[in-house]
Amino acid sequence: MIARGAFSLIALGLFSTAAVAQSAGEAATSIVVQPAFDWETITVDWVERRYKVEAIRFKARDETGVDWPGSDEVMVGTFDAKGATVTNEIGDIDSGDVHEFDPAVSCIIGVGPGTVTLGKSSVCDEAGEPGPFSFKVEMWEKDAFGYPPGFCAALAPPPGHHNGPHCVNDQNGDDFIGWRELFFPLPDLEATLPNVGDSFTETVALNPCEGDDICGEPWAGFPDYAFTYRTTRLPDVRTTFRDELLAAMRRSGIERAGDAVAAGLRALPTPADRQAEAEPEPRQTASLD
Repeated sequence: MIARGAFSLIALGLFSTAAVAQSAGEAATSIVVQPAFDWETITVDWVERRYKVEAIRFKARDETGVDWPGSDEVMVGTFDAKGATVTNEIGDIDSGDVHEFDPAVSCIIGVGPGTVTLGKSSVCDEAGEPGPFSFKVEMWEKDAFGYPPGFCAALAPPPGHHNGPHCVNDQNGDDFIGWRELFFPLPDLEATLPNVGDSFTETVALNPCEGDDICGEPWAGFPDYAFTYRTTRLPDVRTTFRDELLAAMRRSGIERAGDAVAAGLRALPTPADRQAEAEPEPRQTASLD
């Protein structure tokens, strides 16, 4: 025999609530559906902190392969939520060499939309980007194959995004040098750059393993490169929740405000340790006579 009693269930959600009740001798169900919340009616405004990130230099602590036959011909690419910037080929890089970027044309975060080349025309716009953000840097050693040699064509950037005229890897035998993905959570940005005009320069070692089963050139030793970049806090910008929401909906193509808010919350990155390090002296590598 099933006991007769009373049960209740309350489900709390963002857009609807439901209550179900059952009593002895009588079953009754009532469902109350609240209207969808209109996110666009929020009128809160705030002062938003803005930032830019620029490439400063890279250092070949140990070039690809053995040192004596030749030099590395390097291409550097950076990838963020709004596109990519890639250098032209940077040749004659040997172990211990340093390549300096011109930060005025080497923007990584805060790049204006359009076609840009890192180190030539990748200029930060005046507004910068709000945190949190992230970017990935990749470096490849170009081989003398393909047409034109050492380059491959990239697709034109979509509206509001940036891209370069070519891509970092031509898929035609280039040697992988290294990569690093860097995350900038809001607490880190606010603690490191508390004032407008503050800047912070950081150097990171690149991971020479392209994947779980592709890891540099074991027969000659892994390439060892370091990448240096600078983060700067720009003047604050006053904005509103509604303006930011509508801009995000236009960029993403999402038609419902609630879906855009949910997508943004899901996209928040997990904070990660950047493991910054100073640049050591180049390692001594054996050469063949």
